Amino acid sequence: MLFPHLKTSTRTAFIFTFFSSALLVLFVAVLNIYYFYNWKDDERAETLEKIEKISMVVFSEASGALTNDERIDIFVKAVLTQSGMVETHGSGSFFSVEWIDKKTDIFGMYQSGESIYIRFVFSIPKIGTVWFPYDVTEHVKEQVLLSKISLFLLVIFFIITAFVSFFFASYSLRPLSRIITYIRSFSVNAPIPTFPVTGKKDDEFMIVAETISEAFNKIQSQTETLQQFTTDAAHEFKTPLMIIHSEIDYALKSGEHKTGLQHIGEQIKTLDAMISTLLMIARIEKEIPQMADVNVSELMEELVTQTAELYQGKWLRVVKDISKGVILSSNLSLLHLIFSNLLSNAFKYTAQWEIHIILSQKSLCIRDSGIGIAPENLGKIWDRLYQEDASRNTGNSSGLGLFLVKTAVEKLGYTIRAESEKGVGSTFTVDFWESVHI
Repeated sequence: MLFPHLKTSTRTAFIFTFFSSALLVLFVAVLNIYYFYNWKDDERAETLEKIEKISMVVFSEASGALTNDERIDIFVKAVLTQSGMVETHGSGSFFSVEWIDKKTDIFGMYQSGESIYIRFVFSIPKIGTVWFPYDVTEHVKEQVLLSKISLFLLVIFFIITAFVSFFFASYSLRPLSRIITYIRSFSVNAPIPTFPVTGKKDDEFMIVAETISEAFNKIQSQTETLQQFTTDAAHEFKTPLMIIHSEIDYALKSGEHKTGLQHIGEQIKTLDAMISTLLMIARIEKEIPQMADVNVSELMEELVTQTAELYQGKWLRVVKDISKGVILSSNLSLLHLIFSNLLSNAFKYTAQWEIHIILSQKSLCIRDSGIGIAPENLGKIWDRLYQEDASRNTGNSSGLGLFLVKTAVEKLGYTIRAESEKGVGSTFTVDFWESVHI
C-alpha cells in the first residue's frame, strides 16, 4: 500500500494527487513530442523540396552538354557548400567541413554559433543518399518555451490538485471523525448516545453508522442480559445452598441425618441439573452443529410416545397430526433437545383436557390446554432463569428450559414463537422455513 505511515485522508489525497499529476505529465509529454515531430516533419518536407530543386537544376535540359559524373559533381558541391554530406552510388562519400566538425545529438541536431541545425537524410535515385542540414533555431526556441510553460503549469496543477485533494479527502472523511467520537463515548452501563451521522440509507458512512449502532445495541442488550443472568443465577444457586446449609445444621443438632441427607440430595440434584443445563447451553452456543438428514416424522412419533408414558398418570388426550416422510437436513441431538423440551412442558403444565401436535413440511406446532402465560410475561419466557409466578413455576423448574430451546433453535437457523392466553393454554411453533424437504 502506498504511504502506509500516513493517515487515511492524507494517503487518499496523496494517491489522488500522484495519479492525477502522472496523467498530466504523460499528457504534457505527448503534447511536446507531438509538437516536436510535427515541426520536424514540416522542415523535412521543406528540406526535401530544396534538394529536389537543386537536383532539377543540375539535371535539367539546360545542362545537357555535361556528363552524368559532372552533373553529380556539381550536385555534391552544392550540398557540401550547405554543410551536408553525399554518398553517391559509385563515386564514394563526400563530407563538408561542418559535417566532420559538428557532432549531432540523439535528435540529429547540432549547434553552430547561435544557430541550431538538424540533419535530414534523403535517398535521391540518380545520385545516392544525401544528408542535409536545416536551421531550426526558432523551432527549438519555441519547443523550449513550450516545455517551460508545461513545467510551470504542471507545478501549478500539482499545487492546486494537492490542495483540492486534501480538502475533499478531509471533507469526505469528516463523518468518520464523528463516528470515532461516537464510539469513544459509548459506555456499557450508560444509555447509548444519539448517533451523530445522518444521510441517505445507501451512503457508505450511514451503513457503517447503522451497523455500529446495531452492534452497540446488541452489546448493551447482551450485557444487560448477562448482568441479569448473574443476579438470577446467584439467587437461584443461593436458595439450594441455604437449604443444604440449614439441613446440615439441623441434622447435626437433632441427629436425624437420613431426612436431612435426602433433602440435601434433592437440592444437589437441582444444582447439578442447573449446572448441566448451563454447560449444555454454553456448548451449543460455541459448537457448530453437524448436519445430516433426519426423519423428523419418526423422531416426533417416538418422542410423543416416550413423553406420554412419563405422564400417563394425568390421563391426557394427545391429538397428533404428524405428516409422514418429513426430512430435515439438521442435527439430530439438537432436534431431540428442542422437541423433548417442548413436549415435556406441554405435558407438565396441562392438568387435563388435551394436547395438539402438528408437524408439517414447514413447522412444528405444539398446543396445550394448560394454565397459560400472562401477556405481559410472554416475551420474558425466553430469558435465562425466568419463571412466571404461579403459572410456570412448579417447584422443580430451573427456568432454563425455554432458553435452552431457543438457543438450539437459533443455532439450527430456525425460529420459534409462542402464543398464550391465561387459563386457556399455550402454543409453541418452530418454523423450519425452507429447510424441510421431502
